[in-house]
Amino acid sequence: MAELIHTGIYTDNHTDKKILLRTLTENRFSDAALSLPSERTVVFSKQTIEKLVEEEVLHDRFVIPPHNGTTLQYMSSGQQRKALLTYLLTLNPECIVLDDVYANIDVETQQYITRELQALSQKIQMIQIFSRKRDLLPFVERILITDSSGAGVKVQLNRPEFLNTESVRPEPKSFSLPLGYETEHELPRELIVMQNVSVNYAEKAVLRNVDWTICKSEFWQLAGPNGSGKSTLVTMITGDNPKAYGQDIYLFGRRKGSGESIWDIKKQIGYFTPSMIQRFTRDDSVENMIVSGFNDSVGLYVESTDLQRDIARSWVDMLGSDFRKRSFQNLHPGQQRMVMTARAMVKHPPLLILDEPTIDLDDTNSGLFIDMVNVIAAEKRIAIIYISHRHEENLRPEKIFELIPATEGFTGIIR
Repeated sequence: MAELIHTGIYTDNHTDKKILLRTLTENRFSDAALSLPSERTVVFSKQTIEKLVEEEVLHDRFVIPPHNGTTLQYMSSGQQRKALLTYLLTLNPECIVLDDVYANIDVETQQYITRELQALSQKIQMIQIFSRKRDLLPFVERILITDSSGAGVKVQLNRPEFLNTESVRPEPKSFSLPLGYETEHELPRELIVMQNVSVNYAEKAVLRNVDWTICKSEFWQLAGPNGSGKSTLVTMITGDNPKAYGQDIYLFGRRKGSGESIWDIKKQIGYFTPSMIQRFTRDDSVENMIVSGFNDSVGLYVESTDLQRDIARSWVDMLGSDFRKRSFQNLHPGQQRMVMTARAMVKHPPLLILDEPTIDLDDTNSGLFIDMVNVIAAEKRIAIIYISHRHEENLRPEKIFELIPATEGFTGIIR
């Protein structure tokens, strides 16, 4: 058997992944060396998982059998990707297209998938689509850099040439943050206090005896493996999780369950996670998107004040000329993330929560986003909780709250 040559396709956030995947699987990609066996090619991607989950939800069809009673829909990201890989191998493929293979999974799962793919690379051709240089799989020797269409090749490099190229990351951007709508909040120094918090779902322990205090102006990173309870912790802070009731939790100076409304909590928090972008389907301007952050609404349903408009325009100016008079829908993903963070910041909340904000971003745009977060943190006007599996080289959190296995569930330690 001839030695297999595995190819990496390095993309940026201007590339339309759907077109690229379709072009590859239909054998219309411009590189002649990538002639794939269409009947025996499978795609390992977030989109594949979403289609399988849709089959479960809409048609009650479980292509991937439940594992320990858990269907694909309710598995963690890491469990979903392990299950998908196992299923795809039952199809006896000759080629696997791997799209953003490390997205949204913890370090342990990344290592597991790398080992599995390394072994499979001896007998199955692999095409890796990736946008972060350090994600290049160890057995990929040939790298193509796509043109703006995503369907053609701009540059071809071997592995050493690619790894030795200068980073595409630009110089750190200088951001100057505008003043907020409310620059002072009458709140105690300790914004969030959790004491001996434990959470079970049915018979399964998730969190056990968690103690965490977040004070004004602190910059935290929340870390932990898939399924460790990070989302549970965050939703108890944002007021979206009823498991917070009856717990020893204080949010912005008030004990949870003491008569506060969910809107009393949410007005103190700016929140962004990339999945939120899917809710915004109207062709709104960047300015209108930012103004909507004053009321945490999807779209504008309340007449904005002149002051709110002025503040929103100052955030547009901070983002730069590329954002002026632009439609949000016409921005690339990196630009959309920056707008959504400005939207979360526009009311100048005492707490900003960023949940996996750089997922799917390329090297350039993840770098710009991290620059923006560091500037917000350096202003020392708000507290930040940054949630991510990925170690971002230039991110500078003051403290890390890590969820680690306990006798039952997970508990927290400060690093």
